[in-house]
Amino acid sequence: MADKNAKKSQRRSSRDAGGALATRTGGGLESIFDDFMRPFDDFMKPFEEFMEPLFPRSMRSFVSDLNRREPNFDIQDRGDKFVVTAELPGFGKDDVEVRVNPNSLELTAEKKTDEERKEADGSQSRKSYSYFHRYVTLPEAVMTEKVEGTMKNGVLELKLPKKEGRKLEEKARRVDLK
Repeated sequence: MADKNAKKSQRRSSRDAGGALATRTGGGLESIFDDFMRPFDDFMKPFEEFMEPLFPRSMRSFVSDLNRREPNFDIQDRGDKFVVTAELPGFGKDDVEVRVNPNSLELTAEKKTDEERKEADGSQSRKSYSYFHRYVTLPEAVMTEKVEGTMKNGVLELKLPKKEGRKLEEKARRVDLK
C-alpha cells in the first residue's frame, strides 16, 4: 500500500530546472481527454448555438458536462518561497479574489456576463457564468503580509515568502492583485 502511494506521489511531483520541487494539480480526468475531445467540441459548437434558444442549459447536461474544464493550478517550492500559478482564461484581476493565511491559500474566481442583441426579426440573449474555487493547505507557514500577486493575460502568479521560525499570525489577509 505504501509502495502504491509513493508511486502516485512520484507521478504528481517533479523537479524543475533549478532543482526545486514542482507539484502540479488540477486538470482532473477531463484534462486527459482534452486533445481527444477537441474535434468533437468543434463539431458540436454550431449545434449547441442552434439549440440554445430551444432548450435551456439544464436540459443539455450531457454536452455541457463534456465541455467542463478545470484551470491548471501549479505550486512550486523555491526554497525561500512558494510560487503559485493558475491559468484563468477569461478572468480579469477584478474577477479574482485571493485570501491567504499563514498555512493556507484560498483562490476564488467568478465572472457573469449578460449579452442581449436586438435585431429586426427579434432579440437574442446570452448569459454565462464561470466560477473557480481552490483551497490549498500549504506545507510550510508563509508571511501573509509579504505575499505578492499579479494577474496578466489570464495567468495569476502569487509569491508566498516562507516564515522563518516566527510565531504564526492567526489573521487572514486579502491579496490585492497588480
